Amino acid sequence: MKKMFVYFLLPLLMCMSIGYAQTLTVSTYGLSERDASRADTLAVPGINNSTVTKYFDVRYNGLQNVGNQTKVFLKANMSGAKLASPVWTFLSKPYASTVTFGTTYNIDTSNQVITFVPDKVGTYKIVCTDGTKKDTITINSSNYVGYATGACNFCHNGFVTPDKIFSNWQKTKHSTTLVRGLDGILSSHFQASCLKCHTTGYDTNASNGGFDDFSFTFPTVMQVGMYDSMKAVYPDAMVFANVQCESCHGPGKDHYSATDDFKIQKTLDPDLCSYCHDSGTHHYFGEQYDYSVHANPTTLARGSSTSCAPCHSGSGFIEYIKGGKQALSSAPDLAKIACATCHDPHDATNEHQLRTVSVTLGNGYSPTIGGTGRLCMNCHKSRRNAATYTDDYLNNLSSHYGPHHGPQADMLLGQNGVTFGLNLPSSAHKGAATNACVDCHMAPNSVPVTLVGEHTFNMKFPDGTDNVGACAQSGCHASFGTKFSDKKFYVNGSADLDQNGTAEGLQIEIQGLLDRLAKLLPPVGSTTVDPINDSTLTKVVAQAFYNWDMVTEDRSLGIHNPAWAYSLLAASIGKLDGTTGIELINNSIPDTYVLSQNYPNPFNPSTRIKFSIPEQTNVKLLVYDILGREVTQLVNQVMNAGTYTFNWDAKGNASGIYFYKLQ
Repeated sequence: MKKMFVYFLLPLLMCMSIGYAQTLTVSTYGLSERDASRADTLAVPGINNSTVTKYFDVRYNGLQNVGNQTKVFLKANMSGAKLASPVWTFLSKPYASTVTFGTTYNIDTSNQVITFVPDKVGTYKIVCTDGTKKDTITINSSNYVGYATGACNFCHNGFVTPDKIFSNWQKTKHSTTLVRGLDGILSSHFQASCLKCHTTGYDTNASNGGFDDFSFTFPTVMQVGMYDSMKAVYPDAMVFANVQCESCHGPGKDHYSATDDFKIQKTLDPDLCSYCHDSGTHHYFGEQYDYSVHANPTTLARGSSTSCAPCHSGSGFIEYIKGGKQALSSAPDLAKIACATCHDPHDATNEHQLRTVSVTLGNGYSPTIGGTGRLCMNCHKSRRNAATYTDDYLNNLSSHYGPHHGPQADMLLGQNGVTFGLNLPSSAHKGAATNACVDCHMAPNSVPVTLVGEHTFNMKFPDGTDNVGACAQSGCHASFGTKFSDKKFYVNGSADLDQNGTAEGLQIEIQGLLDRLAKLLPPVGSTTVDPINDSTLTKVVAQAFYNWDMVTEDRSLGIHNPAWAYSLLAASIGKLDGTTGIELINNSIPDTYVLSQNYPNPFNPSTRIKFSIPEQTNVKLLVYDILGREVTQLVNQVMNAGTYTFNWDAKGNASGIYFYKLQ
């Protein structure tokens, strides 16, 4: 699932020199079916003048343990510098092998790809040398045997490995993917071209004992019982039916407890999954993932820290889950957060084979709502207990004082902020979205399928346009507007939350409140806040900063939980500056529609009218004269459930009797 690159030549004047550590690294270069089906001309002016139009011509799962005669793509990367004249050499290869390298292709000035096709079973050791830099890689070439012949179930079902890996795999959809296809259960358009991903070892360009190396004629009718019929007629081929162990770990003929020189392999690299789940026509998971922040991490290096590994490294998260969500004793080798980080290929206990669907926040709260979104919450949460952390603020002062980055779960659930003893309200998002994060960030999106929602997790298109369609299709916000900042949120009848005289969208108002609170925090008077690491600061300042940082780091500017975000900021501002007049939300939810008597009555010239609504709806509050003529509309807008008070200034109207109506 490699991205194609577009290059622009820009004049660049270097005013200073910067030294970079230069490291040459050789790795495999996995290719999905989408990558292999591209018709793009690969020549890049000034970088690669090749006239070859199809260099990446076949898919490759990126494993170092491959079926014999499988085309292998290798990549040399020079970090911090350009490649000069890389030279590729076989250090060793199997007896009688006459294999040679294919042509090279320069992705850019720092990355070169080369190919070779192993012609014998055995180990290939390859070195790439560029000046004084070099790196080696080992590729194992073998044949497929199938899990029955390979006896995978003997060792990997509690005998050698403690987990019942094989038994659990048998309960996954991978283990029955051809069964369901041939029996007409999987899809109405299941066909022969599907075999390459619904069987093991399928490669028509190679002879290595995989499914395609045995006689098999695809049936014309898909119906229940067809799989068993095919097993009876084509027993040799059907040994490799379904997605078996060797599909993801490579051929196992040379394994049998041997793991040296990649005689078997396990990897978390997304290229392995994209080998089948990124066809470019109907399976888009790999391409979607390419557009996600997870695929392009800027903080992966932090995963080398033991305390950071569970959320900054895919391998760290897996170890964290397997260890019962206890603190790690050491950080495993770094791996991007990718498919197998969240989905367990060996265990179908949870929906979508998710590794976990439970979470406990820093304050000990374990939500029963949130569905599959609770997987996301394991990392997208505060690492602190807000109450105890801020109570003991003097011992926690540091340049990174606060809830830690990304407390979206706490924000959505209305938990683990500093409430100052108040009962702060939450909005309906936490209950309205059955699967919490998933319902919005993974909302289905057909055009364009790869840019927002689903496995991109994006709520914005690359040009910055908001994916408001995710909110509209939920059925909650039919008339949302064209961007998230259009949506207003009303507190006691007013959308001017920051009290600057203009009623604007929620996100704009929350930013206004953040700025107001920032000016009350050190250094005071500035919207840029200093770190809380000064022991002369008061506890209230430390608590208010915690709330400011929580709303800031949530990064939705109130969208996740409008009422909670507003209340945290309003309460904090009130504690630091009691003269602001910012109102807290009336937290009681009415049971019925109520229109109360105005006060004062009689009045001159203004009076206040109070009403309650039990649900979000479009509200009109109308005033009529004694003849039934409409005098004014005090309210005409969609409002949240709650109790509201509106002021009517009757200056300019004749003295007399007036009526008002709520509809």
